[in-house]
Amino acid sequence: MDRPIRFGIIGSGWRAEIYLKLAHLLPQQFKVSGVLIRNPAKYQQLIDKWNLTVYSSMERLAAESDFVVLAVSKSAAASLLLELAALQIPALAETPTASTPAEYELLRSSAIDFNLIQVAEQYPLLPHHQARTAYIQTGHLGEVGHVQVSVAHGYHGISLIRKWLSITGTACEITARRLEVPIMDFSYRGREAEDDLKTEQQDIAIMVFPSGKSAVLDFTRSQYFSPLRINRVLIRGSHGEIRDNEIIRRLGTEETEYMNISRIQGGQEGSLESLSLHELRAGQLSLFQNPFHPSPLSDEEIGIGQALLNMSRFLHTGTSAYSLADALTDIRLSFAVDEAIALGSTITLQDEIRSAK
Repeated sequence: MDRPIRFGIIGSGWRAEIYLKLAHLLPQQFKVSGVLIRNPAKYQQLIDKWNLTVYSSMERLAAESDFVVLAVSKSAAASLLLELAALQIPALAETPTASTPAEYELLRSSAIDFNLIQVAEQYPLLPHHQARTAYIQTGHLGEVGHVQVSVAHGYHGISLIRKWLSITGTACEITARRLEVPIMDFSYRGREAEDDLKTEQQDIAIMVFPSGKSAVLDFTRSQYFSPLRINRVLIRGSHGEIRDNEIIRRLGTEETEYMNISRIQGGQEGSLESLSLHELRAGQLSLFQNPFHPSPLSDEEIGIGQALLNMSRFLHTGTSAYSLADALTDIRLSFAVDEAIALGSTITLQDEIRSAK
């Protein structure tokens, strides 16, 4: 890379700060050209902290950037996406791109060409999910016909389901329930916990696609915050399966291989490196290599950094990592899960999204 990827940021929330942190820790790879904030006076502390140049228009910010990152509230995203597309400004949009069915229909049916828009759906880019995808792509599991994802809500979880099943459209039959389950309270993000029993919602959806492939989406909101709820993944193929970080596959009629996806991490025991992920391996297979090693980033930050790299590659090669059409597909399926819960009956969808460019 001759120079760092230069991007501007539209927005000022906690997600925008992750991009600022990435550019601060990885100056050889990323540079923030400036920000567009509706009310700069309200965010003067943020501006001073990161020594930001503030722009007054999308056009001026875009002129100083390879692309812009749209990191605004979900209620503002759809209208700004339309504006960016009309101005033909390359943009990497945070999720969700549509927060209501009406916004979904607006973006889906718009005559505006979104060929310069990509979406920063980070979940398929998290290191362990990239490793699972890489193992599927080796072909060692054979044909993957069923997955179970208890990792993230709605469109995030569905993005993993479609990735691992190689599903491209919205055609699907969905049955879903919302359950009430007990859980002890736990502190998070500065909030003090109460030492008593709470109740939370658990959404479970069964999804069956026209190909016969199927999935279970299972999620409780506390999985994002509480150590009492762990993530779970099952990827079931004709020749084996991945269960969380355990792999089993058929080698022959009487021979089976068992492996674990292992995390190779610096800064442990006698290592003098920073506490940074190096790679993920399964036996002799290197399934993921961290492009930001040895910077001390969380897996979430690695995924977001990967989205920035993907956006730069898209602008140079035209290879789409996650298009607006992909995002709308996952959002539509997520809305359908909510519809199935509300109606208490099975929802059947047809393909609705035009192909991504």
